[in-house]
Amino acid sequence: MPVLVLNSSLQPLSVIPERRLIVLLSKQKVTFVDENVRRVIEESIAARRLDLERPVIVQLLANVRLPRIALQPTRANILLRDDETCQYCAKRARDLTLDHIIPRSRGGQSTWENLVACCKTCNGKKGNRSLKEVNMHLIRQPRPLPQEYAGVFLLRYPKLREAYEEFLTSFHSGGQSMTA
Repeated sequence: MPVLVLNSSLQPLSVIPERRLIVLLSKQKVTFVDENVRRVIEESIAARRLDLERPVIVQLLANVRLPRIALQPTRANILLRDDETCQYCAKRARDLTLDHIIPRSRGGQSTWENLVACCKTCNGKKGNRSLKEVNMHLIRQPRPLPQEYAGVFLLRYPKLREAYEEFLTSFHSGGQSMTA
């Protein structure tokens, strides 16, 4: 199970493997946000067998400043943004292609606003023509992913995102305290 690392300000920083968690714990760089998870991890480490079944969230003890990173419209990011769903017919699949709304042969660029996830059938149907020429419509207008890096990697880990949202809700309602 991947581990979510939060900055000391509770901003998500990254998702790390279990082995990296052990290193951060041994260097006393992080603390657990959930006391029950801390106990389970400590018992697992003592037994020399780390089997995490539920999401783990840790918080850095020192704040880390991160520069804003402009996300590029890569294949992985476009598929992530479009939730692995064809933007023409709404088919969900892992083997989607990318389609240029304005074809490259007609001056279309590889930008966030011009690239969408597309199934092979729709891509073949559209070819290098405009949407109007083939009477096709987009399910939703493509937009850049938010500049917030955390949003991107949390999309890849739905269980971690859910656990983080629950943590924030309980933290803001005063139901959970952070323990060292």
